Amino acid sequence: MQKIKCVVHDCKYCDCNKDLCELKKITVCNCPCGKSPKELTMCDSYKSRKS
Repeated sequence: MQKIKCVVHDCKYCDCNKDLCELKKITVCNCPCGKSPKELTMCDSYKSRKS
């Protein structure tokens, strides 16, 4: 059972109903943008639902 929490609902790997990632594991990268530490962290596997 997957346990990686995610609320990025525009990512194709996010199960929006459960706020969980469908991937078995993720790599997190630090982005130099954003105003808070939470905004500075993003999953390397992010893929937009539009693509």
